[in-house]
Parts: sequence; C-alpha cells; structure tokens
Amino acid sequence: MRDRPGARRARSVAAAGAPLAAQGAVARAATAQGATVAGAVVAHEGGEPLGYTTVAVPALGVRTLAREEGTFVLRGLPPGEVRLRFTRIGYAPRDTTLAVAADGTARVRVALARLVLRLPTRVVNGACTDRTPFEPRPADLAQLFDQVEQGADRTRLLAAERPFVMQATRTRGRRDRGGALATDTITRGPLPANRYVPRRIYGRAGEVWAVKLPELADVADTAFTNHHCLWYAGQQRFGGDSVIRVDFEPVPWLAREVDLEGSIYVRAADFRLVGMETRLNRIPPEFRGLRGYATRARFDELGAGVPVLAEWELTNTFRDADGPVVVETGRVTGVRWLPRP
Repeated sequence: MRDRPGARRARSVAAAGAPLAAQGAVARAATAQGATVAGAVVAHEGGEPLGYTTVAVPALGVRTLAREEGTFVLRGLPPGEVRLRFTRIGYAPRDTTLAVAADGTARVRVALARLVLRLPTRVVNGACTDRTPFEPRPADLAQLFDQVEQGADRTRLLAAERPFVMQATRTRGRRDRGGALATDTITRGPLPANRYVPRRIYGRAGEVWAVKLPELADVADTAFTNHHCLWYAGQQRFGGDSVIRVDFEPVPWLAREVDLEGSIYVRAADFRLVGMETRLNRIPPEFRGLRGYATRARFDELGAGVPVLAEWELTNTFRDADGPVVVETGRVTGVRWLPRP
C-alpha cells in the first residue's frame, strides 16, 4: 500500500506485496531411536480417507501432514508409549496412545468424527479490554478460531514438506479516474516475508509509505491474538457460502495506534476458512486525502484443509470521491511445486 507524502491529492494506498497464505515453522521429528508408526486417517461416517490431517506427537514436538490418501508414517520415534494427536478442519480432534518398539513398526487406523458446534442463538459481545485476549474464550468461539489456526498450521506444514510458490495477476489504479490501469504478474512463496508486529503496521519505504496488512498466519499468531479481541458475530452469506463470522478489534491501548479491525468468515458446513475482511482502525496522518482503507480476500483449498488465497480486492475511500473506490485486485492463477529440501 503506498501514499506519497505531501501530495495534493491522495494516491491509492495499495498492498506492499500481495496478501497470500500463511507462514511459520514446523517442528522437526526426533531421530534418536528407530521406532516407526504407520497408519491411516479416515472419516468415522463413511470411512473415506482424510488427507492432509495433521498428525502430531505433542511430547516430542513432531508434526506432519497425512498424504492425500490419508496415510502417514512417523519415523525415528523413541521406543515406549507414544501419544498421537490427530486434527483436521471440520472434525473433532482425537488422541490415541500406543506402544512402539525400537526398530519396529506400529500400525494404527484412526477414525475422526465430524465437528459439531452449538452456536449461540443471538450475538452478545462483551467489552474489549487489554486483558480480554488472555481470558478464557467461550467454548464455541474457541472451537471456531481453532479451525482458523489449524488452517494456518496446515499451510506452514505443507510449505515445509512440499515447498511451492504462488503465481498471481494483480491490477492497480483508481477505477473512478478512467485512466490506464497497471497490471503485472507476481510470484512468491506461501509465507509472508514479514510478520505482523503491533504498532508497526506502516512506515516509510524509500520515497513512499507502505502498510503491512497481516496474512492468515499472522492473524493466527500470538502476536496478533494477544492484542485483539475476538467476537462471535453470527451467520450470514459471503459470496455463495453460508458462513459463520468472527469479528476482531484491537485492544484499547492498541486502538489508539494505527492497527486492524475486521472479520473472518468460516463456512458453516465444514468450518473451512473462505474469507477475510480487514480495515485500518484509523488513517495515518501521512495519508492525506484518504478517509478509509479496506481489503476483502477469498480463500480456496490447495489441499483438503489447506487454505490459500484465491482472490483479493483493496478499496480506498477518498475525501474527493463518493463512496469506496477499488484500487487493487488480484487473483492467484497457479501454484508451482518446488524440489523438496
């Protein structure tokens, strides 16, 4: 997003790098011993394979993704009793414990049941305080946001296990001026170059001002969740989907700074992330002539339960124009897999 300081008219504030998918680190498997666990994850109802399920050994910090056909292998585990945890978007998590022997292979088949949430019949928002993010969330909201966090975690794991880059077409320019629009093609990885940091949303980048809006991994990171209040905001439509909406806003001390507020949209049928809208809670004084800044993003699945950005739209509200003006749109056109590390 850019705005040249001192300009008489506000320039379009555009994304400094297209907001694509999540980032993070993947825990490495322990390799001290030679025990192996091999298995499959299926749906309890119907028995179909559940590909891209996260399989973890919490005590060892080991995590991996099941293959598309739902199978997985964990090697290098210490012998003895091992507790496994299975999580997948739209399904209730499940833990199981089994014994593994040195240089041996234990086999397991795990069936996951569909996640059932009892959502409130009405929306009741509490007061957002500086301590709210550290207080226990209502059970329904905690489970909803856990689905968002799982999506970010799966993207991190997939990027580590099967690296890929995303190609997108981006168009910039004020649609209300009738001038030529600039279109380019960008290629980047699924992980953001810079993490979200409170009070560092915007700054000078050479001769322009740049604003860093969080991506999926940022919104699911503690740097964001520890400084924003989350609210269950009811059900509505987002595009063609019936969705559950979760609103967020900065805590009071951060709300005095330039930061983010907005909404996350999770599909009601399977709790998959399908959209996100963000707004600047206040406009920096350097962005002369600008009254509002907002983004709208739609997500698709790269693999089951692995959300990646599909389309985005950025709008500015100028003081010299009636209503919001679209100043940037983008669409992911392809994914290219890279050699495994």
